[in-house]
Amino acid sequence: MKFLKSRALYLIIISIILFGFLGKTIQREQNTENVGNDKTLSSNNYNFSGTVDRVRDGDTIVVNNTPIRLSGVTCDEIGSPLGDKAKLFLKAKITSKNARCFLNGEKSYDRKIGKCLVEDFGDVGAFMIKSKLCGRCPRYDKEEIYLGLQNSIGMFVGKMPNYCKL
Repeated sequence: MKFLKSRALYLIIISIILFGFLGKTIQREQNTENVGNDKTLSSNNYNFSGTVDRVRDGDTIVVNNTPIRLSGVTCDEIGSPLGDKAKLFLKAKITSKNARCFLNGEKSYDRKIGKCLVEDFGDVGAFMIKSKLCGRCPRYDKEEIYLGLQNSIGMFVGKMPNYCKL
């Protein structure tokens, strides 16, 4: 009888751990698909809407004359085959589209940092990771919004810059 009670307790503990792990995994995947909702972007400081004026490269766009470095994403540099392909792909897809951006208050050079949602494509960072032209930048994706997506796509084939590594 004592053996059965300890085994039942063991199974209950294992079940709780597994359900907790599965719940967190499902939440990460939902966050990847729902970037832009109030829960995933509530910590951002400044939101605005506008038109995508141009694409600088695969991870920097200009909305209403405001350069925005996409947070949590990295693409190869312009001048490399993958970097040039990422820029041309993104330029063809989102130039002149309406965008809603959520800035986090940080800057990198002349660019504000944040996430942008573009009509027909949703989260630009997730869109570029799905295209396999860009990858998740772990250091700047602390909330792991893109982790499940990157895992489902596979490893980023471009060059991972040192600043992205944890």
